[in-house]
Amino acid sequence: MKKFVYAILIGVLAASAAVTPAMALEQSAAGDAVVAGAGSVVGEVRGILRAEDAASGTANGFTSGNLIADANFYDDGAMSEAAIQAFLVKMGAGCTSSSCLVNYRETTPDIDWSYGSCAEYAGAASEKASRIIFRVQQACGLSARVILVMLQKEQSLLTNRTPPVATLAKAMGYGCPDAGACDPEYASFFKQVAFAARQLTYYGTAGSSYTYLRVGAANPIAYSPKSSCGSGNVVIVNRATAALYYYTPFQPDAAALKNVYGTGGACSEYGNRNFWRLYTDWFGDPRSGAAITATRLQGADRYATAVAISRAGFPAAGVPVAYVAAGNQFADALAAAPAAAHRGGPLLLTDPTSLSAATAGELKRLKPKRIVVVGGTGAVSAGVATALGKIASTTRIGGSDRYDTSRRLASDAFGSADLAYVATGRDFPDGLSAGAAAGSLDVPVVLVDGRAARADSATIAMLRKLGVDAVRIAGGTGVVSAGVQSSLAASFSVTRYAGADRYTTSAAVNSVFRTATGVFIATGAAFPDALTGAAAAGTAELPLLLSMPNCTPVATRVAVFSKGATSVRLVGGTGALSDRVAKLQSC
Repeated sequence: MKKFVYAILIGVLAASAAVTPAMALEQSAAGDAVVAGAGSVVGEVRGILRAEDAASGTANGFTSGNLIADANFYDDGAMSEAAIQAFLVKMGAGCTSSSCLVNYRETTPDIDWSYGSCAEYAGAASEKASRIIFRVQQACGLSARVILVMLQKEQSLLTNRTPPVATLAKAMGYGCPDAGACDPEYASFFKQVAFAARQLTYYGTAGSSYTYLRVGAANPIAYSPKSSCGSGNVVIVNRATAALYYYTPFQPDAAALKNVYGTGGACSEYGNRNFWRLYTDWFGDPRSGAAITATRLQGADRYATAVAISRAGFPAAGVPVAYVAAGNQFADALAAAPAAAHRGGPLLLTDPTSLSAATAGELKRLKPKRIVVVGGTGAVSAGVATALGKIASTTRIGGSDRYDTSRRLASDAFGSADLAYVATGRDFPDGLSAGAAAGSLDVPVVLVDGRAARADSATIAMLRKLGVDAVRIAGGTGVVSAGVQSSLAASFSVTRYAGADRYTTSAAVNSVFRTATGVFIATGAAFPDALTGAAAAGTAELPLLLSMPNCTPVATRVAVFSKGATSVRLVGGTGALSDRVAKLQSC
């Protein structure tokens, strides 16, 4: 089936072009989404339209792979008939004509569907538009909110006070080919709503021919019907988003997202952008209906929090190894996190001069075959190492400085690796996210002096010895210099993951996770909790994202939604991450 969509918004000259829901999209290889430079995102990492975004007219945080949650799309009880009528009255204030949706009535026929999952529809005389929408919602299981948004997106019917019969006859754009007249079989408001709802809920079901869009995988989605405009890979995270792309198989380009209430450029299409924008303006974030559960991993202090994380990740005794690092500094533990994940054990923290009681108790419970003390005696004292040796065989891995220690940790844990992450040893945020990503991919993180003019020879030699082919730099040129990058590029393939701040950089680093059932979130304002969280995230093969203490940055929120996560694990108590973060409330 083909359809022709026009998104005609009051006061907005934005029209969506011809679309073909059944068009075949050829699968192409998808590269990692990379943030290159100050906040420039390459890939599908994009959130909710906030008040300041509306004022500026930008779609800050639009997620191309998650347009709406399944729970908000497939909902036969989203609105009552009275609520639908009240909404039509609100949107069509002042309407007196019989054709506007507030007053519109139609005698509906019986429908015994030839395919799809909609229940039979028993026709009735003089049904109001609100009743038709309500009954179709119940029959097909498609939210009335979605139907209302589609009616406005397609023909501006909610705000049109005198729509002609011809407009009502193509209310949802159903049965209208790319070229030529619409099919008269579907030329009524009722049939448009009913058959479009049947189609939207039919996409992707068993027995449907619409299965070429793969949920949980990258799909090439065109920007325009014009082939010269190209396409971009979109990781579609749920069936509802796939249904919208079957119905309108184009994604908005940067120009369309920059001017969300108006027009973009020659390659801009607006259908799915306008769906997201209208739903957001009218009903709130369309993705928030997803059942996302939040749990906390916390303790009375940083040492007890590390223990809580360890217990959650390793409930049974007999782990092969446990890494122990100082809890008062970050550098050594940054490289230890992926090493611990690779070896299959936790990362615990200790006071530098005395073994923390909580840590000792957890190690006795874990019964590790080996304990690795991270850092020299200046980081973890000889006395602490001696106490650890009474629990299990203990080895110290430390170097002349933090950079040497990171190299030694990588060499000890990884006999070989074709990929390595590089992060600055001068600060912690970028290395935290890199540690989780590296742990998930079973590769090391190596620290460098980010302010240096070039990468040191010892680091290059160690990477070569491991057999590294590709290097991923975490952070922009302000934290890892262009000189370091260029010197690494002489020996390796180098990709930089960076953003405007630590939160967008974290989202960029974690773009290697196209989908994820869950995410870890740690504060970007302090390091202790996040250090052990990075190791746990790496072991669980989940991303670790950074957040502000009292609210969720747009980049972090978008990353959660775009990956289709259904669980969030907060690292630390409410002093580190407030309950607003647990609810993913925006900054």
